[in-house]
Amino acid sequence: MKPSVIYCLLLVMAFPAAAQEKLETDPFDLSSAQDKVSELGIVTKSGVDALENQARELFNAGSCTQAIPVLEDYAKKANWLANLIAQGLEPYYGASYDDRKDYPPAKARNLIPMERMANSYKQKRNIAFAMLGECHITNGDKETAIPVLFRALDLISVDNETWWFRTRDNLYSIVEVSF
Repeated sequence: MKPSVIYCLLLVMAFPAAAQEKLETDPFDLSSAQDKVSELGIVTKSGVDALENQARELFNAGSCTQAIPVLEDYAKKANWLANLIAQGLEPYYGASYDDRKDYPPAKARNLIPMERMANSYKQKRNIAFAMLGECHITNGDKETAIPVLFRALDLISVDNETWWFRTRDNLYSIVEVSF
């Protein structure tokens, strides 16, 4: 065999091992979580709820210039809070199928309220994105509004038709699409 063929075969055989190494994470690498704490501080449910009230009041009053930074902060913190709550469920959801199957159903049912709460804060984040995009439109900043509305439509669930249609219509108004 030619040396280049041997080299290619070795490379192909080594690729799965290299891919496996990249999938494993360093259990001592806390940098991602530390970066979030450094950026957002210690996020609490009461703090996020207060931000939600402030953001909604400013948005509903049409005070978009003041609402934008509050909505951005609120969306980030609601997202991080949802992730923190979900992380508390990770031992169960990260377990193998057999381990989850063997886990007592009564104990598994006790996890449901926390899962619902995490999902609720994700929905709040999604609405904050939609509100943020709408505020950018109100302030005449369509270039900033488009990616925000685009992301909001990625995040909003199909069962939230109010914000889905409102966000869709806001995006369509910018690109002059009607139906």
